[in-house]
Amino acid sequence: MASISPIIREERVSKGLVPISIRVTVDRRKCNISLGHRIKIQDWDDEKKRVRKSHPNSVRLNNLLQNYISKIDNYILQKEAQNEMVNFDEIKEKVFNKSITSDTFKEYSLNYLEELFIAKKFSQHGSSIAQINKMVLFYGDYAKFSAITINSIQKFKGVLKSQYNLSERSIVNHLIALRAICNKAIRDGLMNKNKYPFGGDGIIIRIPSSIKVGLNLKEIKLLEDAKIKPFTTKWHARNAFLLSFYFAGARISDVIRIKWSDIVDGRLQYVMGKNNKISSVKITSKAKGILDQYKTVKVENEAFVLPELNKPNIDTENAAYKKIRFATKKYNNWLKRLPEEVGIEKKVTCHIARHSFGNISGDKIPIQMLQKLYRHSDITTTINYQQAFINKDTDDALELVIGGNENE
Repeated sequence: MASISPIIREERVSKGLVPISIRVTVDRRKCNISLGHRIKIQDWDDEKKRVRKSHPNSVRLNNLLQNYISKIDNYILQKEAQNEMVNFDEIKEKVFNKSITSDTFKEYSLNYLEELFIAKKFSQHGSSIAQINKMVLFYGDYAKFSAITINSIQKFKGVLKSQYNLSERSIVNHLIALRAICNKAIRDGLMNKNKYPFGGDGIIIRIPSSIKVGLNLKEIKLLEDAKIKPFTTKWHARNAFLLSFYFAGARISDVIRIKWSDIVDGRLQYVMGKNNKISSVKITSKAKGILDQYKTVKVENEAFVLPELNKPNIDTENAAYKKIRFATKKYNNWLKRLPEEVGIEKKVTCHIARHSFGNISGDKIPIQMLQKLYRHSDITTTINYQQAFINKDTDDALELVIGGNENE
């Protein structure tokens, strides 16, 4: 089954312009071929798959699109009649006179990025851009998947360490992205599964353990009591941290996305952005205290509690994702300054609120309940958030032994 569709590639926007491409799909294999022209996003009619009349060259570009689509359709019909496999490289060479092949690592990786964008996996798409750029710089523009070997990956790891000075965790994230591309390439028949460089006798990806120290209740109280000028960015940052803590360690991205309509019958009911799971959390008196302060200045058409997404020009999910990412960075910059001001000797970031709730919950609720609150599929993930409590458990056991020796 084949399909041919004109598209614009928003993930490749440059100076406000996006490339027009034609997507060819045959038996779940995809290939995007650039038309060689760029337009503004607003000049594209996504419903009709054509350039709007607002563009001065709309007639010529639409005719060009239809001409290429007709040629591609004829090529596919001819191949099907001859019972031959459709070759994307032939389409590029015969129809578009292009020599760059879709089975190069670079072209395939860029298509992979676009698929993440189309699937609205904006977080993964955003982090993968820089990772794939480094891969392409290392392997080159025309490398095939046969170049992705155990030896080349080891060298790539060395480059990430020596040239980019990346941490072990960042290097692992690059390898995870590379592995995902290789897995997809195997499914699409572009990589020999017998030469798969990961697992078994190949590259084993191990996520390095890290220690994230959450705050204790005394330190949370210091943040609560901090004297900060209301409705400043610093004030919003502190409140976002506390709301994350009060709402059972909610992710900061979900806190920024809280709408007034999510508050129903004394509960916060929302869909988690990371995994689309539904969460319903009681609004405690402390959380209500913060929400009430925002309610006093709420404007009629403002949908969100925190101000970041109430701003104009946030009309797409991708725009919202970028705004949330920017807001998180901005909040973290302010939170890093707070410890010294209030007498906390630990690092404070938005994500530390989640670890703080996990650590404090350790001797108050069973770990299975924390797993339920966090909506973790695997309890081992939850255990990482109760590290302080686990340490306390082992510390108490040690004291029993050492203390016993002292009493002899």
